[in-house]
Amino acid sequence: MIEQKSTLTLRTVSQALPWPSVIRLKKYVKVPFSNINLTRKNILRRDKHKCNYCGRGDLPLTIDHIIPKSKGGNDSWTNLTAACISCNNKKGNRTPEEANLPLRNKPYKPNYIMFILNSVSRVDEVWKKYLFLK
Repeated sequence: MIEQKSTLTLRTVSQALPWPSVIRLKKYVKVPFSNINLTRKNILRRDKHKCNYCGRGDLPLTIDHIIPKSKGGNDSWTNLTAACISCNNKKGNRTPEEANLPLRNKPYKPNYIMFILNSVSRVDEVWKKYLFLK
């Protein structure tokens, strides 16, 4: 155990042990790496549920191909982004430059740490230095 929670105790019949917050593995068993699936839900999560053209998050969102499929665009992390219906219709079958709708953020393939952070409601301050956040 590297870090413990001082406010909690783990109890057995005969003893009380400190509650672990961060533990260190002595032996690592390699688990096959699993990619983050390219899904609508994961694209919206990556883009923080906001339109990548206007920045609004209070409207229903769609998934937009930055380079349209008709112009050689593909289904990839770097070519898909969240867009509100209004911006998606305004952009139409054009590139962002042609439609004069610049992207607010460049789309990227997310890593697993980002998804851990998004799935946990709050990150314990003690964990941050171990998650490379400080």
